[in-house]
Amino acid sequence: MVESQGGEISSVKSESKPSGTEKAEGNGVIKRLDALIRIALEAQYEKKKLSNEADAARVLKSVGLGPTDIARLLGKKRRQDVAKYLYSRKTTR
Repeated sequence: MVESQGGEISSVKSESKPSGTEKAEGNGVIKRLDALIRIALEAQYEKKKLSNEADAARVLKSVGLGPTDIARLLGKKRRQDVAKYLYSRKTTR
């Protein structure tokens, strides 16, 4: 309940959780966007702008995708599979 300036009390509707249909639609959109990104990556491979998965992973990271999303786009099962491309190890000698 919220009190307005005039002293009246009005109820505020709380946001509800998305329904199953809305989640399914969202997942469909995500799958389509993933497919478009994969097509764009393949085009870059053909043009020789990307030579390997490490280059692709770095490009995807630079546009704001996280390791989990990058792994899914590159067909990897775990985010740790692409982490080696994204994060350099510090060596001590």
